[in-house]
Amino acid sequence: MGKLFKILGALLGVLVLLVVVAIVVLPMVKDEIVSRVQEQTGRTLRIDGDLKLSVFPWLGIEIGGMELSNAEGFGDQAFAAVKHAAVRVKLMPLLSKQLEVDTVGLDGLTLNLAKDKDGRTNWDDLAKGTEKEEKHEEHEERHDGGEGLASLAIGGVDINNARVSWDDRSTGQHFQIDQFNLKLAGTVSVDEEKGQLDVSGLQVVVDAEGEMLAGGALHAELAAAVSMALDGRALAVNDLKLSAGDLNLSGNLKGNNLNATPVFSGSLALAEFNLRSWLDAQKMALPEMSDATALTRMGASFDLNAEGDTTQVRNLKMVLDDTNVTGSASVRGEAIGFNLNVDAIDADRYLPPVKEEQEAAAETTGDEQLLPVETLRGLNVNGVLKVGKLIINKLLAEQIEVTVKASNGKLSLGKKIGKFYEGTLDGSVNVDVKGKQPVMQVSESLQGLQAGPLLLALTGEDRLAGKGRFNAKLNTQGNSINAIKKSLGGNLDFRFEDGAVKGFNLAQTIRETKAKFQGKPAPKSDQPAQTDFSELSGSAVINKGVLTNKDLLAKSPYLRVTGAGKVSLVPETLDYKVKAVVVSTAKGQGGEGLEDLQGVPVPVHLTGPYASPDFSIDWGTVLTGTQKAKVDKKVEEKKTEIKEKLGDKLKGIFR
Repeated sequence: MGKLFKILGALLGVLVLLVVVAIVVLPMVKDEIVSRVQEQTGRTLRIDGDLKLSVFPWLGIEIGGMELSNAEGFGDQAFAAVKHAAVRVKLMPLLSKQLEVDTVGLDGLTLNLAKDKDGRTNWDDLAKGTEKEEKHEEHEERHDGGEGLASLAIGGVDINNARVSWDDRSTGQHFQIDQFNLKLAGTVSVDEEKGQLDVSGLQVVVDAEGEMLAGGALHAELAAAVSMALDGRALAVNDLKLSAGDLNLSGNLKGNNLNATPVFSGSLALAEFNLRSWLDAQKMALPEMSDATALTRMGASFDLNAEGDTTQVRNLKMVLDDTNVTGSASVRGEAIGFNLNVDAIDADRYLPPVKEEQEAAAETTGDEQLLPVETLRGLNVNGVLKVGKLIINKLLAEQIEVTVKASNGKLSLGKKIGKFYEGTLDGSVNVDVKGKQPVMQVSESLQGLQAGPLLLALTGEDRLAGKGRFNAKLNTQGNSINAIKKSLGGNLDFRFEDGAVKGFNLAQTIRETKAKFQGKPAPKSDQPAQTDFSELSGSAVINKGVLTNKDLLAKSPYLRVTGAGKVSLVPETLDYKVKAVVVSTAKGQGGEGLEDLQGVPVPVHLTGPYASPDFSIDWGTVLTGTQKAKVDKKVEEKKTEIKEKLGDKLKGIFR
């Protein structure tokens, strides 16, 4: 759009020149203008019909039509054409060296912009010609010593029924804006003595239609007060107000050193609006979200500084629905930095709706690509994100701090959570995407964790209760769930206290299996389907997707349970052996009915899918152990009896 206004400005300059020349030598002006354009640009300017002149109280000129040829190499199509143009200046102010221009009108403007395969545009030569002309005029002014205009004022610009096309042959991009209408009102005054150009009461209204415009049409309004140094070094835009549809932007901007490396600063504010409705009006589809009211409230304000390839945003204040964001951000070339604070956000509102389990399973195979590798390779990020409260995938976390570092194909994420299900969490994720497959390292440490509420929120199943710790250091490679599982390695350990494994009552299972083995009816129980423990601990080593555990230990008032086995992550199966020993029958959960098993190991073998494993008890081993226990008990009883009898006899001998 900036290029468009530059070109329009050049055309308006030609029209103003026509007015001045027409006052003196109207019959010669057409030939003079055509010749001047040919000399300065090498292009052909055609003016249709005669120039019409009015004198008092306005000096005015009208042109029936005008066409400027295209640059060499861009075809025979005209670069620009105008069906009708008119401009008027007040006569009396000219006597005091003041030029006051009424509204400049352009009707039926056609502008064909293009870029060739080598990146050359069809207005490059015009820019060079303008530079030569400016240098020539500066040279004449230095030698002339005459005084120029004391001031210049332009009432406005009115462009109707314009058409602008863009043809980028280097990328194949092509679009066209039809019915482009622009109305510009305000007073432009130029004071050469002060070297200042001021635009007061600036109002711009733009209406346009075209396929490249979101929604096929655009209506925008702009108001501002503009001051600019004539040497092009400084610019100030105050009381800026820009509106387009539901968007309303306000603020102030300043620019310095514009003729070298520009430096911009200012403050901008975007009034709150319904982002969802605005995107819908622009025909921009949103992904499906769990909450249909998400993205209905958005607004922001910030301070802006830009110099060269560096842009900084400070004092950011943004609202998104019920979330408030503050902080700062910066972009330097391809490097992105940020330091943001979020008070609270429910991320589940913005995630896709949870599908039925069977439907979701049917749509995924485990081989889908997880990471956008090419995007990650190009990342250059260094930032900190702090969140007071976060809900994601039904998990609740508070006092969160996340650090992000990415460069040269390596991504590092660090996280600290001060409140996580009554505990804390420290962890890190490192991803290396320089090779063919992503290589990942994960470290997690959870302390003081209440496992029950966490697993319930995570899986929707109430499987475990107890407070404890969990540590893991894992590594893997691949870019799909299956590949990550197959390559997974590392180690983990855990310890929980005063809890229960839910959905499985080990004591009741032993009683029922024992009764079945003895041909007796299964005993009834009002105990919950859970296995209580005072301590549950273990560790595991993972190698190529197979988890091996050798030291599972669970303690309860009546049982001691040890276990060892393997869990295969890809087929999601296990082969695990648990050995339960009844240590007490008078206390604890369901100890009754197991008196004859006291001190006897009960082997339980779990196999199959770990979501619903099959189990079996080796009653042969139990029976052997029971008989041995009975024999041992008899032997101990006999030993005791013999000792007592022997003691009595010895006492009788020594009396």
